[in-house]
Amino acid sequence: MKVALVVACAALLAVPAATASREDGFYRRPHVPLQWEQHRAVSLLARRGDVVYCGGGRSNAVALTFDDGPGPYTAQLVAALRAAGAHATFFVVANRVRYWPEDVRAERAVATIGNHTYPHPHLSALPPWIVWLELLRAQSDARAVLGWKPRLFRAPYEQHGPVVDSVVRRLRLLQVLWSVDSRDWAPRSSVRSVVRNVVAGLRPGAIVLLHDIHPWTVAAVPEILRAIRLRHLRLVTVAQLYAGRR
Repeated sequence: MKVALVVACAALLAVPAATASREDGFYRRPHVPLQWEQHRAVSLLARRGDVVYCGGGRSNAVALTFDDGPGPYTAQLVAALRAAGAHATFFVVANRVRYWPEDVRAERAVATIGNHTYPHPHLSALPPWIVWLELLRAQSDARAVLGWKPRLFRAPYEQHGPVVDSVVRRLRLLQVLWSVDSRDWAPRSSVRSVVRNVVAGLRPGAIVLLHDIHPWTVAAVPEILRAIRLRHLRLVTVAQLYAGRR
């Protein structure tokens, strides 16, 4: 896994990297649907069928990603990000959207939203036609709430293979994993452990895995944002991480 991660991150150096601009400041508001340069970068990687783990090391940008929402803590997380002028990427589970549709709409102001399937299944154990169904249903439900379909995808449990990768590629989605695992899902996780795990992996190009269904994760976010600032890193969405400029 570590070798594959290094190879994948090194390969992404061929993608145009962003350069900081004084007018950008520390954070920059994402536009949804994706701005043209973000759309172009994501589309290029999706057509190649890449599974991305990080954004290479030629800029000072990092991306926080939140899986498995929306949920009862999503609104609190969105408020924390908004208060800090920070932005992130949310991979939403479509069968949860019906219960928290307003929270998903609120995410648009601080985030890019990605497909995390309809019921969060183990995709690698399913036949191809059900994989298609799960992803298409999630795309459809997201479009009904947001007015547009996600361009990013993340497989639940990091489970993907030739069948899943083929479906994702044919749907022209970019499959996004991560280079930093907060382990906020592990037993006995705490605010302190989440902050420690994230900060230990913060470096240019990092994509950080978090979940907005855990209260300790939401409580850890302000300290994570502070660490990003102190390290003079810029917080962007995954789409911005691969764009030619931000």
